[in-house]
Amino acid sequence: MSIRQTSEGPAIGASGQAHDGRVPISWLSASLCILAVNGFVVLYLWVMGRPFVAPHEPFQLFSASLSQGDNSLHLSDPYSLSHAIFGMGLFLFIDWMKPHWFFGRKLLVAILGSAFWEVVENTPFVVDLFNDPAQGDVYRGDSIVNSLSDTLFVALGFVFASRVRWPVVVAVAVVLEIVVSLWIHDGLILGTLKVLGLQ
Repeated sequence: MSIRQTSEGPAIGASGQAHDGRVPISWLSASLCILAVNGFVVLYLWVMGRPFVAPHEPFQLFSASLSQGDNSLHLSDPYSLSHAIFGMGLFLFIDWMKPHWFFGRKLLVAILGSAFWEVVENTPFVVDLFNDPAQGDVYRGDSIVNSLSDTLFVALGFVFASRVRWPVVVAVAVVLEIVVSLWIHDGLILGTLKVLGLQ
């Protein structure tokens, strides 16, 4: 098989396929994969008894409520910013680890990572970690719509990070984390410490 070296990337065989794994993934394949994985998340949440939307109040595009019982039931909330920050961080990490991957492949990995976290985040063990006994109401995990929205915000953060230089990404992420931490006394860093039992 003849091998040719492209001016922009790896050696290419006669079949036109890159030999180091940097093969562009079709949008159809990526879309089917995303639908399948998020379909699994929806099924998991449904089996766990999570509502599709907030069961006892009108649907809201954004909920600023700090009540545990209202958390993560509507389309978006202050925690959506934390998921956007997570998406920014995923881009920096994946782009550092696999700088020559096509953007679509990087985004697919980020969305799969977010879907995996949505499953972990909604396990009874993690839900209990985020419950504050000092509050009268009880946090029961995400609604299905909110969980899917979380992954959307991860994707938005990822796309934003891919369009600007990394110092801008870091600066925006730090500002957003400070805003969220002051606003709801929680956030990506504080939440991670809580999951690890360090808070």
